[in-house]
Amino acid sequence: MDKSRSFDFAFVLCRPQSAGNIGAAARVLKNLGFSDLRLVAPTPRHGGHATAMAVHAKDVLASAITWPDLAPALADCTLTVGTTCRSGPYREAAEPLRDVAPELVKLAASNRVAIIFGAEDHGLTNEELKFCQRLITIPTAPEYRSLNLAQAVGIVAYELAMAMASPGEARQEEQTFASAVEVDAMLDRMRDALLAIGFLPDDNPEHIMFTLRAIFGRSGLSAREVDVLSGIARQMRWAGEGGHATLEAKRSAGKKLR
Repeated sequence: MDKSRSFDFAFVLCRPQSAGNIGAAARVLKNLGFSDLRLVAPTPRHGGHATAMAVHAKDVLASAITWPDLAPALADCTLTVGTTCRSGPYREAAEPLRDVAPELVKLAASNRVAIIFGAEDHGLTNEELKFCQRLITIPTAPEYRSLNLAQAVGIVAYELAMAMASPGEARQEEQTFASAVEVDAMLDRMRDALLAIGFLPDDNPEHIMFTLRAIFGRSGLSAREVDVLSGIARQMRWAGEGGHATLEAKRSAGKKLR
């Protein structure tokens, strides 16, 4: 691993159900040089089995912050990457981990990148996927695709560590993205605007919003770009809720629209 460069990854476990998995995840993260472990609404308490499984990574376990839900756990991150082994309309954009790892490492040189894991039984829910700008998957045998949580953490950490150790190509100019909180707020405004103009169906607006999240997640957005998109969304909503009449009146009078 290249010690001269700093890479910022946060490993986020959503609703972990096994204290042993929490401790084992802390251990494998320390094995591979990572230390930022975050827990969202864990079922078990820290201690006992978690401490035993952490072995010499008790410092990683002790420093793990627990959050009541996912949004605040990602507040300081600028790229959020969910993990999934399941198929479905909201997961079809998932990319193979090994293909994506070098790109994530480049981005982590100037952004805090969150890698998000779901609960042991069913993984990330569709509601939790809304917070993921990109999705990755670990190719496994179709007969049994689901991995143990700590094993999945270890495989992702290993692939990222190997990408960090590889000299690769010369790094391009660093890109710093807007925070996940800013992007989520913009997407909320965009959803409201698209509802106002009738583009999204009232009964299931999230179906298309998942596609928009995937588009913006792949491209990455700067703070300035998020501001522009938020402004567009506000204007769309204003127009969709009756503001178009004011616009037409201004046009007819030859006045500036803004």
